[in-house]
Amino acid sequence: MTDAAQAKDPLHALRDEWLEAWPAASTVFSRFTRLRSPIFCLTEADERREELVGSFAMIRLTDLAVVISLRQVKQRGLESFSREILAHEVGHHVHAPGNLRDQGRLLARTRFGLGANLHAHAPLVANLYADLLLNDRLARSAGLNMAGVYEALKVPDPDPLWTLYMRTYERLWSLTTGTLGRAEVPATIERDADLSARIVRIFRSRWLEGAASFARIVREYLLQAELEKQAPQLGGWLDTTLANGGEEIPDGLVEDEAYGGPMDGGMPAHPSEDPSIAGDLGTTGPEPEGGSADGKRSGSGPGKSKGGAGRPDQRPMTRTPAEYVSIMKALAVKRDPKDLVAHYYKELARGRLIPFPVELQTRAGDPLPEGLELWEPGSSLERIDWIQTLLQSPVVIPGVSTVERSYGVTEGGDPERKPPDLYVGVDCSGSMANPAQRLSYPALAGTVILLSALRAGARAMVCLSGEWHGQGTFKQTPGFIRDERALLGVLTDYLGTGASFGLPRLQDTFVASGPLTRKTHILVVSDSDLFREIDGTANGWETLATAVRNAGGGATAALNLSTGGATYAPFLDKLRAAGMEPHIVSNETQLVDFARAFARRTYAADTKGRQA
Repeated sequence: MTDAAQAKDPLHALRDEWLEAWPAASTVFSRFTRLRSPIFCLTEADERREELVGSFAMIRLTDLAVVISLRQVKQRGLESFSREILAHEVGHHVHAPGNLRDQGRLLARTRFGLGANLHAHAPLVANLYADLLLNDRLARSAGLNMAGVYEALKVPDPDPLWTLYMRTYERLWSLTTGTLGRAEVPATIERDADLSARIVRIFRSRWLEGAASFARIVREYLLQAELEKQAPQLGGWLDTTLANGGEEIPDGLVEDEAYGGPMDGGMPAHPSEDPSIAGDLGTTGPEPEGGSADGKRSGSGPGKSKGGAGRPDQRPMTRTPAEYVSIMKALAVKRDPKDLVAHYYKELARGRLIPFPVELQTRAGDPLPEGLELWEPGSSLERIDWIQTLLQSPVVIPGVSTVERSYGVTEGGDPERKPPDLYVGVDCSGSMANPAQRLSYPALAGTVILLSALRAGARAMVCLSGEWHGQGTFKQTPGFIRDERALLGVLTDYLGTGASFGLPRLQDTFVASGPLTRKTHILVVSDSDLFREIDGTANGWETLATAVRNAGGGATAALNLSTGGATYAPFLDKLRAAGMEPHIVSNETQLVDFARAFARRTYAADTKGRQA
């Protein structure tokens, strides 16, 4: 298309108008906001390319790109609302949700409020809630005509959910009933709209705390729609229901604060039964404007409980791996579920990492600075050579312009600390928990020790075994490696066969091949079935002793013996005689404490030169 033709094309002219509005719209929330110019879609092909689905506008939290379909904007008669729509999209970056991590937390709390049978609707409900927060702030604090946008998006025959949503805006902005939705509203919807408006005002600055309560209100309307087999009617503005969450797994979603409000049958109580929200339902309208400017509750406005100061964040809780994977799927993170499970245990283990034992060598090499090499995301930030990075480009782009110094080795005079390699053998029989379904403490303890070993420079081998006297299955890494993904992938897998960790695994790795060239510590995580596995195998105890001797770095058995160690005293003595030090735990949670103590143990018979 020629320049003259573009000048006459209404969509190109509209694009120029919206580009002019962008600088002012992008700084409505803060004058320090810096985002690149929006991506304007003029055709359906443009929308498909940008993955703009079910909405005329969106913000991608993966790259913070604002995407607008000017084709749909024109169809819906929204041409004059450039500042309102653009500022709204920027608000998703600045305020709610802001990033993938907070979007994940919002989805988790929304799922909790909806109940298990409605989890599929969590992205929709989270989007509605975030839009309420943003639009109320834009209308009341920035003076933007957000009501005009929804008047243009008015649904001719709205269903109960959309009626509730529009009536909530009418109450927030003191509009006459029927301005945005139905002129006549049932008493139940009127009550729920009042409660929704209160939630928006009460939790304005701590919006995550109100998500479950809002979802609890919407739950009833979604259940009604499912009974009537009707899809929810929406206004075509769903801008954070992600179609592609990217391949990067956001951190910070394994743990969260527990819900602090009243409960009803394992779910949040309906806000009408929560005095901290409902207060005096006889009053009309939501929180007075002067009482909620900072998102805090005043002493006498509606929506208060006497003496209430809101619901502060409660004690932390840990999500199950299954719930964690479901949240990642709701975020549209494009990763294999096994990678997500491995990341779950890795993140949970980070705060529990321990020093790994090292061995003093006679002489060590001193580092010799050499050239530069590319620093890639995932490596330690301390390794970046910031001076050389900025000399190459004043714009820092991780993985593109970031570099790190590479070092050679020159002979030195100080002793070198060399960690032993690590062998982790985990009982993966049917009695053990599936790490992908619920929190597996053996997998967590193994992750803590494994990451600590890798951080110290050791190599590791992981073996899962569900066997019984040679029968069953096993899975292991291809020898001793430093590939974190491969190691965690095996460690967090599941077999569910046999009854114990199989002794043949130690025989194949440490006996058949003879003594290893590098000292290796053997760690086996199992229960009392390990005794019967060894005792019932011909020359089992001799095989174990040979494996420990050939490994050269000592051995430890972490055993879940719930009935106490005295019952198994003869077997424990046999373990010690074979060179494997038993560590008894009475429940799986104590395995994590064991993992911390593991690094401080003496691995070799000769402790001289070892340091924890």
